[in-house]
Amino acid sequence: MTLAQTPILPTPKIALPQINSTDIVTTGIQLDGRELFTIALPATAQPNQPNQRSAIAVRRQSIEATLKRFANQRNAPDLQVNSTLDANSNLPIISINQRYLMTVTTLDAQLQGQEPTPYAEELTRIIRTALLEAERERQPEVITQQTGKAIATLGGMFALSWLVSRLQKYLRKRQRLLEDETPSPADILPNTPETASPRTQLTVKQQMKSRRERTLQDMQRRSLQLMQIGIWMAGIYFILGLFPDSRPLQPLVLSTPLKVLGIIVATYLVIRLSDLIVDRIFGALDISESTPDASQRVALRVSTFSGVAKGILSLMWISIGIVIILSIIGIQILPLLAGAGIIGIGISLASQNLIKDMINGFLILFEDQYAVGDIIQVDDVSGLVEFISLRITQIRSADGRLITIPNSSIAIVENLSKDWSRVDLSIVISYDADVDRAIQLIEKVGRDLSADPDWHTKILEAPQVLGVEDFSNAGITLRTWIKTQPLQPAVVGREFRRRVKQALDAAGISIGIPQQVFSVREAFQDDPFDSPNRSNPEKQ
Repeated sequence: MTLAQTPILPTPKIALPQINSTDIVTTGIQLDGRELFTIALPATAQPNQPNQRSAIAVRRQSIEATLKRFANQRNAPDLQVNSTLDANSNLPIISINQRYLMTVTTLDAQLQGQEPTPYAEELTRIIRTALLEAERERQPEVITQQTGKAIATLGGMFALSWLVSRLQKYLRKRQRLLEDETPSPADILPNTPETASPRTQLTVKQQMKSRRERTLQDMQRRSLQLMQIGIWMAGIYFILGLFPDSRPLQPLVLSTPLKVLGIIVATYLVIRLSDLIVDRIFGALDISESTPDASQRVALRVSTFSGVAKGILSLMWISIGIVIILSIIGIQILPLLAGAGIIGIGISLASQNLIKDMINGFLILFEDQYAVGDIIQVDDVSGLVEFISLRITQIRSADGRLITIPNSSIAIVENLSKDWSRVDLSIVISYDADVDRAIQLIEKVGRDLSADPDWHTKILEAPQVLGVEDFSNAGITLRTWIKTQPLQPAVVGREFRRRVKQALDAAGISIGIPQQVFSVREAFQDDPFDSPNRSNPEKQ
C-alpha cells in the first residue's frame, strides 16, 4: 500500500527533555518560496573558519536541491514518498521515488516535541503534498491563468497609482494657496491701542489655523505617497507569489532596506502629526489679556514658542527613529549609546559655540527679550524678526536681506517694538527768541496732535516739553518727549516737526542758525608805510 492510500492520523506529542536554544542551530527547508519544515543540528557543527559553510547549510542545500529537482520534473511517474528505518542508525530515512532525501534526526523531532519515527511519517505527508502542488503550478494552463492575474494586477496598480498622483497634485495646489494666504510675521504688529489686541489675536489664530491646515495637507500628501509605494510593493509581492520560480523573491520586497525606508517615512509622519498637535494646543490658548500691550506680547511669544516646541519634538522623534533603524540593522544599541556618550563629550568640547547658542537662545525665549514679529537691532544690524530657534535668530532688514545671527553672538539687543516707543526731539531756536513763548507753542502743538483723530491712536501720552536742554553756537535747544505705539516714533516725529515749524514761523520765532565770531589781531601798531625809516624820494 502506498503512502497516498495510508489514512492520516493525528500524531501524539510526548514530553521530551527541554532543549537549550544556545546549543543548537536551526533553519527552514523551503520549496518554491514556501517553508515546509525545520531541521536542526548541534551548535558544535558550525565551522571555525569564516569561509567555511556550516553543516546545517550544507544539509539544507542538499534537501532543497533534491526537492527542486523532483518539482521540475514533467510527466513524472507516480510520486512515492516513503519513510524507512535505517538499520545502522536506527533513525528514519525519507526517500522520494526510491531516492534518498534526508535522515530525520532525534534533534529534528525534539524541536516538534515528537519521536523521530512519528515525525518522519508526518514529514512524508508534508513533502508529498508540497511536491504535488509544485507539479500542479508548473502546468501550462495554470501558468496561463496566473499570467492573466499578474496582468490584471499590474493594470490595477497603474490605475490606483494614477488616482493617487491626481490627489497629490490637488493637495499641492491647495497648499500653495494656503501659503499665499498665510499672514506674515509683520502682520502681527498692532496699529492702534483699540484694535491691537483683537487684531493680534486674530492674526495669530489665523497663522495657527493656516499652519494646522498646511501640516494636515502635507501629512495627507505624504500619506498618499506612502500609499503609492504600498500599492506597488503589495502588487509586486502578489505577482511574485503567483509563480513558483519567482516566489522565493518575495522576501526581498520586505527586506531590511525597505523596513528602514518604512521607519523613515513613519518618523516623518509622526513629526508632522506632532507639529499638528502643537499648533492645535497653542491655537487653543487664550491670548487675550487685560491690556493691548500684554496681549501683543503673549501673541508674539505664542507664535515663537510654537516653532521652538515643534523643533524640539522633531529632534526627539528623529533620535527615536535612528535608534529603531540601528536595531533593525542589527547594531547593538547599548554599547553604541555608551560609545556615543564618550564621543558626545569630545563633540561638546569641540562645539562650545553651538552649546552657547542653545543656552543663549533658551534665555532669550525665557526672558522674552524679543519674539517673532519684533523689530530689533543687534550691533549695527536691525530688522524684523522672522524666525527664532535655540541656535539662530533670523531678521529681515529694511532692504529685504535675510540676516542670520547665532544666538551666542547676541550680547546687547535693542528691541524697538516691545510695549512702547518714544520720540526724543530736540528743537533749536535763536538766542533772540522768546523761550517761554516757544515752549508754550510747542506744548500747544503737542496737545493738538494728541487730540487729532488721525494721530491720537498712535500717541500713548501727551507730548512732554522738558525745557531748555542746551546752549550752543546754533541757539537754544528745547527737548521734547512723545510716548508712542511701537514702531510709530518715526511717523509721529515727522508730523510733529512739521507742525512745530509752522507754529514757530507763524509766531515769528526763528530756528537757530549756527554762528561764529572771527577775531583779527593787527600785526603792526602803526602803518608800516608811515615809518620814519622809510625813505622819501621827494625829500631826497
